[in-house]
Amino acid sequence: MAPAAAIVALQQALDHDDVAVAVADIQWERFVHGYTAVRPSPFIGDLPAVRRMTEAAGGGEPGPAEAPASALRQRLAGMPAAEQLLVVTELVRSHAAAALGHTTTDEVGAQRAFKELGFDSLIALELRNRLGAATGRKLPATLVFDHPTPAALAAFLRSQLVEDGGAAAAPGIAELDKLESALSVLDPAGEDGERRAEIAARLQALLATWNEPRAATGDGAAEVTEQLQEATADEVFDFIEKELGI
Repeated sequence: MAPAAAIVALQQALDHDDVAVAVADIQWERFVHGYTAVRPSPFIGDLPAVRRMTEAAGGGEPGPAEAPASALRQRLAGMPAAEQLLVVTELVRSHAAAALGHTTTDEVGAQRAFKELGFDSLIALELRNRLGAATGRKLPATLVFDHPTPAALAAFLRSQLVEDGGAAAAPGIAELDKLESALSVLDPAGEDGERRAEIAARLQALLATWNEPRAATGDGAAEVTEQLQEATADEVFDFIEKELGI
């Protein structure tokens, strides 16, 4: 705490002869939003600062900001898929940086895990609320934990914002996104390095098999390729899990 504020708090405790006190310098504009994101909190609800913020927000969790969300959807509508993903990724990074209290997105890499960046439950809820307002979508409280990196979260949000039918038209794409998200949190410099090398080798082998022309693959491989093309998303993911062993 700042020395002046700490001394004032100490003096108040002495004046009231308090023997068991807890003193904290709380940034209510950040704390309240995350702490009351799921439900109101009677524990802090009667504090004057909290009451003012709750009343200003309409008595509960802020609703979606339709104007910014509509503008975002219109902007994405005229872009190729790759550019859409870049825009949404920057959106996620900027709001993640703001939730963490950073002034820039320099520390928020697209492939860095939110856990590594310092996210806890409250900050995760704050990011969920920020992105809900920015996209106009009702997002789950477990959003950050379900999509553990900015890149994975951006891919999910893009699928929610752009109704191009891409995921439905290509069985297994959503499952591949989940696989990419799961692999993105492995540490190449740590104990995961050897495992990453093994996974990379098996992915390359799987890709080589997938890219073989049907005419040259033989009856068995052709049958597998045909089955994959006709498989459901769950079946494709089961196949990937079996082939990669992860």
